[in-house]
Amino acid sequence: MDVSNPIRSVIPSVHGDVLAVLARTGAPLTGRGVASLIEGVSPAGVQKALAALTDAGVVLVEAHPPAKLYRLNRQHLAAAAIEELASMRSRLIESMREHLGAWDPAPWGAWLFGSAARGDGSPASDIDVLIVRPDGVADDDETWNGQVERFVSDVSSWTGNPCSVIEYSRSELGDLMAGDQRLADDLRSDGVALTDRQLPRRSTARSAS
Repeated sequence: MDVSNPIRSVIPSVHGDVLAVLARTGAPLTGRGVASLIEGVSPAGVQKALAALTDAGVVLVEAHPPAKLYRLNRQHLAAAAIEELASMRSRLIESMREHLGAWDPAPWGAWLFGSAARGDGSPASDIDVLIVRPDGVADDDETWNGQVERFVSDVSSWTGNPCSVIEYSRSELGDLMAGDQRLADDLRSDGVALTDRQLPRRSTARSAS
């Protein structure tokens, strides 16, 4: 999965970029407005894609001289699939939350971080997850390790990307967040919570509960 623009994994062209923009909004946009929301694509390329998608009936156009306004045709048979493709990143996050929510023993906390959390990167980017082991569960616990292995396998199957899990105990997380390590900074700035647990504050990390 292209973590910066997941729809490109299935529609690797300007057409996919245009559809992703239109799927995210219900408001009609000018061609220039669509182009302004896509990096690295010329306005001319966007206009060609809009013309082709309009011819196919996937995109609707309204004339408002001197401009034309475009929107996704949500009655088109392909519209639901387009919206699903455009929302793959949010669906990935929800699927990870559901997976972790079924664990027994449950994780103390978990966070997505790195390029998948920021929404940048490439199709080859890892899906990076920090999982915190609860008190009373040893790092060699077979049930716990089996859950981690299934999570890694499932996330990789869902996305086609390698899933990289970093595992900490609660006390190790406290030490991490109390310091100035790059990982701690990444978690604070971009981390996406996969459970209802909040990251410990730096001043109280060692006594977080």
